[in-house]
Amino acid sequence: MPLRLVLIEDHQALREGLELLLDREGLEVVGAAGTAERGRALVEALDPDVALVDIRLGDECGITLTRRLVEADAERRVVLYTGSDDVSLLFDGLDSGARGYALKEGAPAELTGALRTVAEGGTYVDPRLRPALLSRRATQREPRLSRREREVMDLLAQGLTGEQVAERLVLSSETVKTHVRNAMAKLEAHTRVHAIAIALRDGELG
Repeated sequence: MPLRLVLIEDHQALREGLELLLDREGLEVVGAAGTAERGRALVEALDPDVALVDIRLGDECGITLTRRLVEADAERRVVLYTGSDDVSLLFDGLDSGARGYALKEGAPAELTGALRTVAEGGTYVDPRLRPALLSRRATQREPRLSRREREVMDLLAQGLTGEQVAERLVLSSETVKTHVRNAMAKLEAHTRVHAIAIALRDGELG
């Protein structure tokens, strides 16, 4: 079965171009919208595997839309899509509950890879954002994460699912979940992908 996707992008030409591109890559765009209200209705009605949401939807905000979608269903999988590499915007986006963050300058294969990774339960942060995150790391800071927590979070940052991390590290899925919960608590993160971004920023990973 092809991955089912809802696309929310306010620029009609870009939206239609993305539909063609994603279809060519083997993804099924089951719905597309140009406004946050219409997009929310489509996601709730169609229950896609993943939603691709532009951060700026005219006068509306894709981050706010994402927060509402995730509040309604914590399992909702959203990839935010933006032309901005602003790190503060990145953290706002990840704090909203999005599981992926992709830049528009990326190649089509990167975008489809991000969508597939998130749809399968993984997380994705565009690799071009790593230098910006790392440039803001605190200096002379004691690591907050244990060695095992860093190992788990680093593998999640590479796009592995929790089950794949458990297999790689020869741990139970519950143990991996415990490490993730502990890391989120130490980093004061609201979501797993938010914790990954904070750990990158603080120099805990990479």
